[in-house]
Parts: sequence; structure tokens; C-alpha cells
Amino acid sequence: MNKTLLTIMALVTMWHGATATAQENTSQLPEFIANLVYETEINNSLDNLRGIYKFKPAETIALDTVYVSTMMNANGGGVFRNDLFQFINYIDAGGYMPSQCAIYECYFAADGSVHWDRPDLRYGATVPEEMAAVNGMLVEDPASGVLYGIYEANYGYSSMLARADLTTLTREDIGELNQYYLCIACNYEGRLFGIDDYGVLYEIDTTTGAETEIGDTGAWPENVDQSMCFDPVTGNLWWATTVDGEGVLYEIDPTTAQATRRGSFPWQERFFALSIAKKASSQAAPGAVTDLQASFASGATTGTVSFTLPTTTIDGDPLSGNLTYYIYANGNKVVEKSAPAGSAISEEMTLPSGNTRLRVFAANEAGEGPDATTTLWVGYDVPAAPANVLLDIDENGKATATWDAVTTSLNGGFIDADNISYLITFYVNGEEITASSTDTELTIDLNAVVTDRKPCHCGVKAANGDQLSAETLSNNAATGEPLEVPFREDFDTEQGSSLYTVLDANGDGSTWQWTGETFGTYVYKYNKDADADDWFITPLVRLEAGVEYRFVFNARPMGSEYPETLSAFCGQGMHTDGYRTLLEETVIDGNRVFSLPFTVESDGCYRMAIHVTSPSTQLNLVLDYIEVEKNNVDAINDINIDSNEAPVEIYTLDGRRVSGTANEHGIYIIRQGNKAHKVLK
Repeated sequence: MNKTLLTIMALVTMWHGATATAQENTSQLPEFIANLVYETEINNSLDNLRGIYKFKPAETIALDTVYVSTMMNANGGGVFRNDLFQFINYIDAGGYMPSQCAIYECYFAADGSVHWDRPDLRYGATVPEEMAAVNGMLVEDPASGVLYGIYEANYGYSSMLARADLTTLTREDIGELNQYYLCIACNYEGRLFGIDDYGVLYEIDTTTGAETEIGDTGAWPENVDQSMCFDPVTGNLWWATTVDGEGVLYEIDPTTAQATRRGSFPWQERFFALSIAKKASSQAAPGAVTDLQASFASGATTGTVSFTLPTTTIDGDPLSGNLTYYIYANGNKVVEKSAPAGSAISEEMTLPSGNTRLRVFAANEAGEGPDATTTLWVGYDVPAAPANVLLDIDENGKATATWDAVTTSLNGGFIDADNISYLITFYVNGEEITASSTDTELTIDLNAVVTDRKPCHCGVKAANGDQLSAETLSNNAATGEPLEVPFREDFDTEQGSSLYTVLDANGDGSTWQWTGETFGTYVYKYNKDADADDWFITPLVRLEAGVEYRFVFNARPMGSEYPETLSAFCGQGMHTDGYRTLLEETVIDGNRVFSLPFTVESDGCYRMAIHVTSPSTQLNLVLDYIEVEKNNVDAINDINIDSNEAPVEIYTLDGRRVSGTANEHGIYIIRQGNKAHKVLK
């Protein structure tokens, strides 16, 4: 979107829609707690005022000091959890000074005061730099307690969504993100949202990192420290940011992304770890309910919530008479009733499927007591995505998809493993063909959709009751008639290059990629953390029994100091464990043309394959062309080049030396050093 237009939209929102009247009942406005890290008027003495503050929405927002501490800068991520504030402080001193990354933890006493003196807490303990979240973007899923953060990837050129564990100081990467986010927040249903540097709200899938645009907030934030969180009562999103040099607090409808201005910070205050503050209760209010339990049978959405009402106030005095008790599920009030103090309560209720946070408290005329909470999965859980989805297409157009049975769920909730079903979608030639199966294999006839050569792949989702998994995509496979010998593919066009199959056998995401028409090659892209285990497979090739063929291909490493390891095969179907070896594992440190003779025992359609197994210490392997020909075309096997430094000489069959073969087809003699071989162009 045009940046000028976005600026105009932001101003219109600020002057008109964004100045909407605050909520009528100001007593219901949330109170926030956050880590203050910047203020214009105190920038020169910020260390004296950085710390934890509380505030409520207002036209001009006033901050209430909770605690001031010089090291309280959660720029590596911070969360208020139970009675703790945990945060990571990352200092990049620049130049030749080493960076510093440390975790700090403090706790809130019953009177709200902040302390560091518990022996189980860490104060300045060094942590790995990879635990420092970008721009302080670390949030807790209030439904499950899992921490999600955004971290640098690819040496800072992209970002990665990950699950973080501050106990073990480890993180589990989920997926690379496409947008540049400034802040994230997780709602009470466990759904993660982020706002990018254009002020657009996205939902981020916590299992894959996939991003879905919700809409434009109408506010264009500056790329400075900011934070946001969800209100458990309304389900709305609150965002403390900076727009056009002004610190602003917005309330956002997460279904539309519409942002409503709820106040301003007079000195451009900036925050990390924005959260809803725990409610302050009178000492004469009821204590917490006890024995909170939720019982929902496997897969059921109707169950019981039981607990015991308190018998004393917060300060320990006896309670008498009736208490009002409240049950909230993911921020929605589902029960409000009264019963005598000390009563055992059991409430039957029906709740939506999903990760559910139950919050229960009692109240009297003095006020509301503290919360008791528990989290459980109600109904059928989301199944894990199917693994090892493989697509094979035979010479008759029959497409067969196979996958592993799904037996686990994502959240530890109920899964009916005996009754899992699958939704399969075939994507070919702009068409989508959907089918379902209770088995782990499905075959359909593609001839009704396409008869010429087109790339095809499929996706499989698992269904557990009313819950559907993420989609797992298969390999690519070619439709249409098999290739006839002789054939050659130089990878110069997308039409031809798209017909080849790539199998990422080790599942590390680093595999064969087409380099486009500019370079006209396929390249295996290395992974510095994992050895290669990646297959490059041709479309079907029609072969005759007893005829000797040659499988010819040209491969080279990126440099002689990084030799690559490869082998070659021939077989039927897509299951490579049944392929016949044409070339044992071979290490190459320069340009090589392989010409591998072979025969097949019976007429049929076969696939040629190249398998790269290079160590992680190497770089990329380049494949220039591939061909299959009958053996009477070329009687010279592959010959090792004895000197990579020697010049390459090219001759025609009648002995004429030529500069190259780029514009002519035919058979050529390629000589380097004392070795030579024939090439069919």
C-alpha cells in the first residue's frame, strides 16, 4: 500500500475514529503492568527511572511506580508469570567488546512489593545469545503456559517464530516468518497475533509459523520499543506504541484489526512485557477458592468444574454468610452464583472445543478474592500433521498418495487414534481435487483432469473429531506420458524443470532447488547443521528390457575445497529403498560428467535418481543437465579428470576444435589434461 496513503489513513483514524469515547464504565477498564524502558524527559537519567509501572487507559495516562531498577530492560523478552517477572537483558556493546545476555527474575510479595532475594531465582545469570528475543517479543500463552518468541534467523536477515523455555534456557524453532513484526501477543484461547511495521495485524500459527492477515489497524507505528497484550474480560487487544512521535495506547478488535485510541503517554513512554495487572483486593475480601478441578470426559465438551469456597478472608479472618462465585472460561463469564462460605461447588457446563483457561474467584461486599486457575483441553484435540507424505504417479495417470498414521495430538488432549480420518487435496494444473480416506493411502485417476506433462503435488490433513491438523505437502511428481529415450533436460525453462521430483529425506528444509532460467541449473543447498540426504528424481522414463542405456549427468561442487558426495540409481515408484545402484557413493572436487551404463529386466517405466549425501561441512552441489540415451550413442564410460587446473578443450567427432557447444546439437569430445570423454548435446 502507498506509504502516503497509509499516513493519511493513520491521521484520519487518530483525529476521528480513533478518538472514540472511552468505555462508559471506567471501573471495568483494565489495569496494565509493564516494563518502562524509555521516556523523552528522562532519557539522560533513564537508569534512575527504568522499571515496573502500572497504569490505566486515560486521555493522558499517568504511571504508578511499582519498582525501579537500572537493569530492568526486557529487550531480550520479558513476562509476568504468576508472582514472577522474568526477563532477558541483551547488551551489544559494539566494536570489539563482547555482547552480554543475562536473565533476571524477581517476585511480587503479597503486599505487591518486588524482591530479588529468593534462592531459586536468577539474577544476571548468563544465557545463550540465541535466547534474546528480537525487540523484546516474548509472550506467554495464558491457556497453556508455553512461551513464544521471535528471534533472528539467517544472520539477522529474517526472523523465526520459536517456543522458548526459560527454565532450561532452550528454544524450539517453529517456522520462518515473512513479515517484520514489532510486537506480538497471545490471547486466552492460545492464538498468537502480531503487528508488523506497517501497522497490519496478523494471526500467526503456533504450530507452523504460517501468517494470516487480519487487517490494517489504521495506525502506522514507528520502529521503536513497544508491546501489546489481550484483555481476558473483553478479548480485545491493547497496544502501547509510538505513532508520529507520540506515545499512544490503542484498543484493537482482533476480528477486524480496527484500532481505537484509548489515551496517550505524555513523554513518549515505551514499554516491554505489557500485561494485565493482577487485581488488588481488600484484605477483607474472600481468600482463594481451593481444590479447583475440571473434569471433561475424553472428547466431551460438557463436563463439571468443582472447587471449595473459602472459609477465611485474605487476611485470615473467618467468613460467614453467602459468597458470590464466578467462573470464567478464556475470559468469558460462564457462571455467576452464590453459596455459603466453605461450600463444595460442582457446576456442569458446556464449553467450546479448544485449549481452555478456567479462572475462578469468590467475592463479598469487600471485593473480589484472588483467582484460582487451571488449564485443560476441552473436546477433541488438534491432531499432529501427517508425516512422510509421498506422491507417486504411474504411466496410466493413477496418482497414489501415502502417509504415516497420525496417533498424537498437539496439546496432549484427547485423540481418537482408531477413528482418525484424512482430507487429501491434489493440486495439478490449477485444479484442486479433494478426497477423504480412513486409510493411510489413496489412489485417484488424474487422466480426467490433465493428460499432458504437468507438475502435481498433494496435501494431507488429519481430522480428529471436529479438529483438523495442519496440511503436510508431498513431493512433486509429473503427470502425462512418460519420457521417451533419448531425452535431455538442461533446466533452462520452468516448464521442463518443474517436472522433476525432490525428496528431502532428512527433512531439514535444505534440499535441491531450481535456480531459474538465468542460471539453468538445479542446486543442492547445504545445511551447516546436518549432513545431506536429498534425492533428485526424474519423471517416468519408458525403457525396454535387454537394451543397454546410459544415464548421463553433469555435476560439480561450488569449489574444489568443498568436495561433494553423490550416488546414482534407477528404480520404479517413489520409494527409493527399492532402487538399483548405478553409481556407488563418489566424492567429486571438480566438474564431472557421469555416463553410467545400465539395463532393465522388464519393459516398463522407470525413474533415474541422484542422491547427495555430502557432510554438513561442504557447500552446494550443482547439477547442470541430465539425460538418458541408448548405449550405441557413446561408448566411453565416465573418466575422472586428472587435473582440474588443465584447460578444457572441445572437439567435434571429425577432429575440429570448437569454442563450445552452446548453440549446436551433436556428439562432442571433451578433453581436460590427459583424460577425455564423449558428450551428447
